Amino acid sequence: MKIIAAHKHTDFDALASLVAAKKLHPEADVFLPETLSPNVKQYMAIYRDQFPYIDKQQEIKQDIDELILVDTSSQTRTGDELKDVHAKTLKIYDHHPESFHLSYPGETAAVGATITILIEHIREQELTLSDWERTLFALGLYTDTGSFTYEHTTSRDVQALLFLFQEGISLEVVHRFSHASFSDEQTDLLLQLLQNGKAHDVGGVSIMIGNISSASFIDHLNLIVEKWLDVANADACIAIAHMKKTIFITARSQHQRIDVSRALQIFDGGGHENAAAATVKDKEPSEVEANLLDQLSTAVKPALVAKQIMSHPVKSVSPDTSIETVREEIVRYGHSGFPVVRDNQLAGMISRRDVDKAFHHGLGHAPVKGHMSEQLITCEAGTTSEDVQRIMIGHDIGRLPVIANDELIGIISRSDLLKLNHDKTYEKEQTRKRNLIDTMIHSLSTDNYHLLKTIGQIADEEHVDAYLIGGIVRDFLLQRENEDIDIMIEGDGIAFAEAAARRLGGKLYTHESFQTAKILLESGKSIDIASARAEYYDAPSSLPSVTFSNLHEDLYRRDFTFNALAIQLNEVSFGRLIDPFGGEEDLQKGNIRVLHNLSFIEDPTRILRAIRFELKFDYTLAADTRRFAVQATSAIARLSADRIKAEFNRLFPEVTAAASFKRLEELELLAAFIPFASWSEQSRRMLQKIENEQLPENVQTISRLLPLFIFDGNLQHLARFALTKPEKQLLNDFAQWLALDEAAFASLGTLHESIHGMEETALFIFETYAEVAEQQRRALLIRQYRKQRQHIPLLVTGEDLKALPIAPGPQYKHFLLKVESLWLEDKIKTRDEALQWLRSEAN
Repeated sequence: MKIIAAHKHTDFDALASLVAAKKLHPEADVFLPETLSPNVKQYMAIYRDQFPYIDKQQEIKQDIDELILVDTSSQTRTGDELKDVHAKTLKIYDHHPESFHLSYPGETAAVGATITILIEHIREQELTLSDWERTLFALGLYTDTGSFTYEHTTSRDVQALLFLFQEGISLEVVHRFSHASFSDEQTDLLLQLLQNGKAHDVGGVSIMIGNISSASFIDHLNLIVEKWLDVANADACIAIAHMKKTIFITARSQHQRIDVSRALQIFDGGGHENAAAATVKDKEPSEVEANLLDQLSTAVKPALVAKQIMSHPVKSVSPDTSIETVREEIVRYGHSGFPVVRDNQLAGMISRRDVDKAFHHGLGHAPVKGHMSEQLITCEAGTTSEDVQRIMIGHDIGRLPVIANDELIGIISRSDLLKLNHDKTYEKEQTRKRNLIDTMIHSLSTDNYHLLKTIGQIADEEHVDAYLIGGIVRDFLLQRENEDIDIMIEGDGIAFAEAAARRLGGKLYTHESFQTAKILLESGKSIDIASARAEYYDAPSSLPSVTFSNLHEDLYRRDFTFNALAIQLNEVSFGRLIDPFGGEEDLQKGNIRVLHNLSFIEDPTRILRAIRFELKFDYTLAADTRRFAVQATSAIARLSADRIKAEFNRLFPEVTAAASFKRLEELELLAAFIPFASWSEQSRRMLQKIENEQLPENVQTISRLLPLFIFDGNLQHLARFALTKPEKQLLNDFAQWLALDEAAFASLGTLHESIHGMEETALFIFETYAEVAEQQRRALLIRQYRKQRQHIPLLVTGEDLKALPIAPGPQYKHFLLKVESLWLEDKIKTRDEALQWLRSEAN
């Protein structure tokens, strides 16, 4: 057992270092001390589910293999649970002077924050960081360096922050949880603001306004307001500072909905959404405050409410569901718990922690009702996102049910809050309609445009949300033609399809088990309809199991971000683009990016689809996506040959096999998809020649695989891909070709006697192989044979043989074949010559 620990009263540097050390030592467990600093405690109320840790209630062995200390070098500072634990080895990452003389493994350095040391190691190992991890690391840097003003701050700290900035962090979160320090004069002004400030509720957010004065000018009013904002329990703070004969207005916002620059426009102020300032003369402070109050409403954007950010429909369990079943569901869906519903009413909540404890005590068979929490904390559909966060932090809960008319309509999780805090496009997508009506009019035929409008009207009548999904949305943004209509319904897709078929006059085909349908219109146009679904994989590379869900989860099961796009068709929102994962930006940049880290593990054939987009559209695999692909070899090995072939069959019509195999080789994945395959210049040349020929469809794929095996003599390993009779025959023919001795190539006649029964496709491939393998005489001979074989005349028949003294039997075939061979060698030209030769052989 290995444990990573930090000091008691854990601050942000220590917390960040715990998380970073876990990245470097994934086999170790994280021990989180019971005592946390106030800011960290608030932070953990939202982020505790982001990383696993050992808490004080869990037993820690007295003897462990390794103890890894971060932000401290003293085991006694970790807390009572660890101070007496014996560790075989000790490793230290620390930046405090008392640790510099120690000779333990790890690293100590005189830098501003311990997290700096760990970030450097993470960069060396090219480990991937999520947005919340980068933001937490930045918090550690900011707080332990006094926002990079403390004397012990070094250039290494700045470089670490630069790395995090380049990858992306949430400054709003950093701002919310960090702190600053001031001089005595600045502190006096801060105290005035704290005493005189008045809170104003504007559209659900709190804006604090304070009037202060000073006989002399005091600089860095911006730092004072920032500190005020930190401690004032407000979303924005505006200070009206009367100094001498001038009024200085400084405003700071830590909320995405508040644009303080708008509030100060009336005073010709400057700045941006989060920080603005203005200078006013010849006005009284009371007059300035009155003008400012009149302007506040223009500075606040409309609020997001619970109904907009919740997940729905809600996955729930009944009170009689067993703990073991709930545990399986938690693993399957990755949830931290479930609502417990009885008779359509919310009866309780069961968390992952509750389930784990019950299971640990051997209560897997017990019903949930005995272990669920009945003290329910809920919110209404119209509760603002700010109030949602206050409720979840105040009650320290990870899932908040949303209620309307006493019914459970949705649930908000910590993940939803994280998305709200860290995904910069999320709130914009929820509040702003990116409309593609003009693009749709330009890209679609008039009939299809009106068809989509009608589908949206039917969706409104059926009280469901309807979305256009699939490649057509991507192609709209790329200005490519596409008339395929795939509709996704949030709700009962079959019921909607029945209503649509009646309205449109089409013939309906349904698949109840998959909740999909197809409508075939009289015009010949077809419409595919499906209920929103989620997928889960019981094992890597297995086919997914499907359960019905919502729009977001339906898009999340897609392969790449630019294929996880949708357009709403309901009349009020017609043409609205839904882009939850940044697919439009990836299209613009030419990035191929998977939606989650295990995407290729769950379905490795997505790698081949990625290559298709990469080569067809000149896109580029994002760095993380490429790394995930390279790391998926074990999952690829579990794929069946028919799944790989099926994906190749979709790939080759759009991208050449030569280019595809070359790219797989560059990614070091060729042998993973095609075991024992070998890429070489010879195989490339042979592939190019084969692809220039129009081969029969039933042997196209196996023909393109042949060059990867033949030059290294591994043809027997290709048999697993020969799944049809024509493919098996082609392999058998090629094996026969390779077994021919030199005598078979003595003439066209001897060659004919050896390969006369083989198909033209096989002959073409023989010729191509011989040419690339620099067997020029054989290549020339087979080329001549292919040309002349189609002109071989029927000089004699079996009836002719019966007239001769030749007993019927297998020798008939021999004589007929010999006549053809003699004709090819120009030794027989006419029927009389053939008969004369047969008589001589018969005698």
